[in-house]
Amino acid sequence: MIKYIKTIVFVLCALFEFRGETVVVDITKGVMKPVNIALNLYDAANTLEANFLAVISNDLQGTFLFRVIPQGAAMQQLRGINKKPTYSLWKLINAQYLMNAELKINGDSLSVSLVLYDVLSEAPVGTLSASGSIKEWRKLAHIMANNIYERITGEVGYFDTKILYVALQKQPRGGKIYRLAIMDQDGYDHKYLTNGSTTVLTPRFSPTGKEFSYFAYREKILNGRRIPLSASVYRYDFSTKTTKLIANFKGMTYAPRYSPDGNFLIFSLSNRGSSSIYTFDLVTKRLTRLTKGRCIDTSPCYSPDGKHIVFNSDRGGTQQLYIMDADGSNVRRLSFSAGRYATPVWSPRGDWIAFTKFGRSGFYIGIIHPDGTDERMLASGYLVEGPTWSPNGRVIMFSHQDFARREKIFSVDVTGYNKHEIATPHNAIDPEWSAKSRFQ
Repeated sequence: MIKYIKTIVFVLCALFEFRGETVVVDITKGVMKPVNIALNLYDAANTLEANFLAVISNDLQGTFLFRVIPQGAAMQQLRGINKKPTYSLWKLINAQYLMNAELKINGDSLSVSLVLYDVLSEAPVGTLSASGSIKEWRKLAHIMANNIYERITGEVGYFDTKILYVALQKQPRGGKIYRLAIMDQDGYDHKYLTNGSTTVLTPRFSPTGKEFSYFAYREKILNGRRIPLSASVYRYDFSTKTTKLIANFKGMTYAPRYSPDGNFLIFSLSNRGSSSIYTFDLVTKRLTRLTKGRCIDTSPCYSPDGKHIVFNSDRGGTQQLYIMDADGSNVRRLSFSAGRYATPVWSPRGDWIAFTKFGRSGFYIGIIHPDGTDERMLASGYLVEGPTWSPNGRVIMFSHQDFARREKIFSVDVTGYNKHEIATPHNAIDPEWSAKSRFQ
């Protein structure tokens, strides 16, 4: 199970001793040529070298921004970070950057040191030192990849983050078991958090990462149809590994999300054919209605500064995106194109809003600026839906059901390129990306 890191402390020191300007990758652009990087790692004990290199290589190449040069091509072996590279030898194999790293094991402890070199300018451009338990070797490898990514792209790394999602196991006669699950962003360290006794949907991390909220309901099958019996919003505490009921509301509740300060939940509440948006104060337990009318308002999400809310509504006749102030005032329409829009979510940087779009032409994952400009589609396919952002706001993860009714999770960057599947043990929907890595 998941728990806070209490006894293991990572000491990160001398983070990127900058020397010169060498940022060469702009990941907001379209197709680009990957950066060639060579990875050299010295492990005197020869126990973790291959594992570390595999994790770092997979992290970097998974962005499609890097091409890791095969180790067999190297013409120089550096046995320790104090060894200086012969730049001409690395230029011969077309390396633009070189990671020279060293592992040291002392009992149950592990320390790593790293120097990143710009081969073309023949100068070191960053250093890293980190330590922790040997059991946390994967996390240390992700941290190393983070720092390489950050130094070369200028963006925050996300390789040590977690993904929440809903795991689906199909049963005979059309039944399904829904369980909440969590894993590393690369699919490793997979764990189930609920037992499948209730239907669970839309897990959402709190801003601190200490907990997450989700929607759950009990149902019965009547004449082949699923009939909801009760619906509630719950919160799961990582430190205690316990689930607590937040509140039972009259009517169906959908898609709870936290406010940026973590003090409120915002969600839609459906009753008698309409659906309105409400906030719920987690301290005072006060429920406040933000939208009114006979229309269907749902899928609310705060802007990063907490001043605005994006949601989808059919108040204009078709299901479109709208933005309002945090108190429910000043509602204005955001999207105007043909088709229907759903599940909007603000990027952590505030510069984009991702959404699901569907209509006669199919299903899409798209993004649009908060001022309504530059709408673009990033991914398409049968039943693509439910986008969630990486912490740096440059990658989107979403679920996709293919024509064989298999639900999978994919990611794509903001250029619309580099789409690939994130492997899960079972069918998967409703992914949610953690803002930071705070888990053990």
